[in-house]
Amino acid sequence: PRTNLVGGVRHDVELSEMAERFAKDGQISFSEAKQLWEHRADTGSNMEIQVNTLKWSMEAYKYTDKAAALMEILLKGSRPKSYFRQIDGVKYDRELLELAEKSAKDGQVSVQKAEVLWEQAMDGGKVTDIERRTLQYALSTLKFTKPSAEYLRRMLENGSAEGQRGRIKVRWVWRKRKNSAFPAYPIVMPRKDHRFTLVLCHPLGWGGGFYLGCGALVEDFLSKSRLMRDHCKIVCPGGRTYKSWKMWFRYRGKDTCGTSECHAQLVNGKDFEQACEFVVDIVKSESDLLGSTSRIAVSGYSQGGCISQAVGLSLPYPVGLVISQRGMLMKHSMDEYTARGAAQKHRQRMLLTAGGRDDVYLPANQAEAKEWLIEQGMQVTFKLFEELNHGDHNKEEMAFIRSACTREFLKADSETKRSVQRMCSQEVVLQRAPSQLWAGQKRKPT
Repeated sequence: PRTNLVGGVRHDVELSEMAERFAKDGQISFSEAKQLWEHRADTGSNMEIQVNTLKWSMEAYKYTDKAAALMEILLKGSRPKSYFRQIDGVKYDRELLELAEKSAKDGQVSVQKAEVLWEQAMDGGKVTDIERRTLQYALSTLKFTKPSAEYLRRMLENGSAEGQRGRIKVRWVWRKRKNSAFPAYPIVMPRKDHRFTLVLCHPLGWGGGFYLGCGALVEDFLSKSRLMRDHCKIVCPGGRTYKSWKMWFRYRGKDTCGTSECHAQLVNGKDFEQACEFVVDIVKSESDLLGSTSRIAVSGYSQGGCISQAVGLSLPYPVGLVISQRGMLMKHSMDEYTARGAAQKHRQRMLLTAGGRDDVYLPANQAEAKEWLIEQGMQVTFKLFEELNHGDHNKEEMAFIRSACTREFLKADSETKRSVQRMCSQEVVLQRAPSQLWAGQKRKPT
């Protein structure tokens, strides 16, 4: 293999050129980091030269946080199983292919699972050639429903999850919180000045991109609300990965989903607290930027709804709106809230939705949650969508949530304007007050 000297240290030319090519779009992704490591193993070049080259690439180019963490582990000497599976001489992404095979175990891959596959392939906002080839292989060898196959082919053809032609394009950037164990997540910035923030917590198994697909909540909000499109920042934080599944927390004990005891299922307390702290930290950062907590809404879907409600109960101040979209108020959250002192409790405005055909989080559980929240002094709006099951993207439900968010944001905006007007009036009075004084004494009436 060709080598050259860089700063007095010998580097592998082919490996350094490969890193440079991957970094042309701004950063080296997790999948590309895996390819760099596999290339090192395949060439059989001098190990020391290759390690020096990879270390240099980490200083010369930007890696995504996930890619950098992987490369640091590999360079320390850990040697996990190959990140690629070779079939008939062709390399595929092992993790992505195994997820596709797992998704097809019940007979066929659904639309929801196809969206999970696309989300898994997206790293730093792009899909590599190997990931694209893996998804194409999955389409040709595994059974997909007709809608799921059409969705995945459309995504592969378009190259990004920006929606179908004629729809509004959803664009986002990726952010990683410093010193956080949680992964990077997408943020959709407003087209004009930033006045409001909507924080969206995804359901179990998805990731921050859940809300960004065609026909999902973000596209609905941006296409139908000028206020959301022009002035609302949408933050989609993601949970951590446990056994190939992205989730906010792990459950313990017997699975009680679909029963009246679903809310009482034991959870991993550490997972739950860390997830809440992560989202609370995001809310705090946004409130500092906006100078107001009432300009923030926190929402979650399914397990994300468990977290949004827990966050609402744990915040040391009220926000504009807390939303649970077919989520569950867990007993763990209720117990934590009850144990707090009165000074730590704040009334939140909360919106809960439930599906009449939901067999995961039963509507009766949601209604009981509403009653408990009202007893705690919360202002609760509850709506049951009779024909809705647990996994549907529903236009009526999205319109209901969109209307509630815009109403609270406009209310916060008007309250700010009134506050400014009061401050200006007080300032005028203060400016006039000195005219009533002369030489430190009150003027005598004339």
